[in-house]
Amino acid sequence: ESLAAECAMSGRTLARLFQKELGMSFGEWRRRMRLMLSLPRLAAGASILEVAMEHGYQSPSAFAAMFKRTFGIAPSQYLGEG
Repeated sequence: ESLAAECAMSGRTLARLFQKELGMSFGEWRRRMRLMLSLPRLAAGASILEVAMEHGYQSPSAFAAMFKRTFGIAPSQYLGEG
């Protein structure tokens, strides 16, 4: 709702716009952006715990589950550890 207000539109209008233009909900877009932003941090050597907390996940396991669901591999595999 706050993003919609900043864009001078209703929340429903913004939700429809996301669906129309991106083919996904705002929530899905936000989850994917968080994961995309996590990649450089992981590559730079940040721990999975650190990255998970920075990107709003409640636990490293929640982050790892979303990472695997999205990219098809675990964060540890992305890091070459697994």
